[in-house]
Amino acid sequence: MMPLEVGQVLWLKIKYQIDKEADTEHPMLVYKIVDNYIEVIAIDKTMGKMHQLLHPYNIYINSQKPKEKVIFQDSYAQLNNILTIEYFEDILITRRVEEKLSTNKMNQIFNEYINWHKNNSILENRIVHMTKDDILRLNPKIV
Repeated sequence: MMPLEVGQVLWLKIKYQIDKEADTEHPMLVYKIVDNYIEVIAIDKTMGKMHQLLHPYNIYINSQKPKEKVIFQDSYAQLNNILTIEYFEDILITRRVEEKLSTNKMNQIFNEYINWHKNNSILENRIVHMTKDDILRLNPKIV
């Protein structure tokens, strides 16, 4: 199995705030891979949630032009979190494809993410680290 790379997408249920867990799997764009953890950027679909694009901390991702292989509909990336996940080999099965988000879109999202974090405070409840046990509890299909 191909190793995890920045720009790939994991599909996971996560804690997106200290006290809030997702009910469904969401795409998580891999932003950074460090020895024993992954930093991800949460992505959600815009369908039925276009109002989310009014928030300055959400950035639109067009699933077309070029057609993306890692997200399947128009979406938005959430810049106002710091989400880290303990890295473990079995998390690789949560990739639906091994391709990455197209380079231009990936670079735009990463630049916006860096700028948001540089110029804004991240609320304490939006800084979430998930252990392997957290991920396995929320995503029992991994094992």
